[in-house]
Parts: sequence; structure tokens; C-alpha cells
Amino acid sequence: MENILILLIFLILPISTIFLFILKDNNRTRRNILNFILIANTSLFLFPLAYAYLATGSGGNMWNENGPGAILWLYMLILPICGIIQFILFLLKIIFYQSSKFKAAKN
Repeated sequence: MENILILLIFLILPISTIFLFILKDNNRTRRNILNFILIANTSLFLFPLAYAYLATGSGGNMWNENGPGAILWLYMLILPICGIIQFILFLLKIIFYQSSKFKAAKN
């Protein structure tokens, strides 16, 4: 059960990024800026995992803390920071989507 909870925590951010890309916004500049921040946030979130995987030699263990797996300790900082940023972006995208939908219905 604990493994499933940890998996869900690590999948929420990338999956929510995909969901947030679907939301439309009539303001093109604002949409592009928010999408760029979403991509940057997700890239920052996935960087330690990708680095540990790519820096591990063949036959090595990417989770080894004496090797490239030591970078995974950055998740102690990255997880809350990226989570807060993602939550703020989620709120902004929902608000802007609702306002765009309201303006479209008004016209």
C-alpha cells in the first residue's frame, strides 16, 4: 500500500501537467507563459530521477546512494517546491479557463 501511495505522489505532477495543457485560454501570451512554466516545473521535478537513471553505468544500481542515486535526496526539497508551484499553476489555469469560457459565452 505504501508503494502505491508513493507512486501516486510522483505521478500526480506529470499527469496534472498533461491535464492542464488541455485547458484552453483565449489569451495566447498568458497561455504560452503558463505552459512554459508548467514544462519547466515538470522538468525540474523529473531531473533527479532522469539524472540518476542516465548516470548509472550498465549493471549499476540507480538507487545506490554512493553513486548517482545520491541526487535523489534532492526530492526532499524539490517535491514540496514543485508541488506548491503546480498547485498555483493549477488554480491559475482553472481561473483563466473559466474566465475565457465566460467571455466566450458572453459574446
